[in-house]
Amino acid sequence: MEASANRKTRPVELAVIFLIVTYIAHMLGQVLQIGGAQLAPSIVVYTFLAFLLAADAGWLGMVAVGLGAGLLTMIATSSPFPPANIAAHGGGFLFAAYLGKKAAASGKRLEFRTFAAALVLTTLVSWTLFAVSTWLGLGGTDFVTRSWTRYGIGFGEGFVGWWLYGFLGVAVPSLVVGLVVAPALLSLGRRLGQSATDRSRPAGGAARR
Repeated sequence: MEASANRKTRPVELAVIFLIVTYIAHMLGQVLQIGGAQLAPSIVVYTFLAFLLAADAGWLGMVAVGLGAGLLTMIATSSPFPPANIAAHGGGFLFAAYLGKKAAASGKRLEFRTFAAALVLTTLVSWTLFAVSTWLGLGGTDFVTRSWTRYGIGFGEGFVGWWLYGFLGVAVPSLVVGLVVAPALLSLGRRLGQSATDRSRPAGGAARR
């Protein structure tokens, strides 16, 4: 019974811990910049969390975690329209959860290339949701009339210019950081999985049937 209770509470514990890490990682995006490129590994953190929870958590729980990710990144952001984070990172988490459930259904061990592909797609979805939400939220202001330039490259005016400007300066560097961090997260995930398996075994060491 004790082992069973531990297994039931573990997803909640994981969600709380990694949501806190997501918040911290997103806050770091305000100060970790290289040549104007914002580094925020929050996307890789909540993508990893989505894969951790995918096999056992239902969609109602996933929506709750996604909402938490959206609200926490909204609080931690320095972006001009903070509510855009709810759509971007809440939606990004749910998209990652969908990919995680598909991967879990295959029954195969999660490999780096599978997770990396999911991270690339989640980053693309998250940035696009953020760009659209920000553009709509700041409609009618000077934000939507400015010309977008980064690293000496002019992207012009309008939404496409804004999307490219932010994708190059925010999404791409965050993705690079995420791909660097991903192997360590996957290693952690395997240790967590092994720990859960060990706790589910009776004292004698034989697996329950």
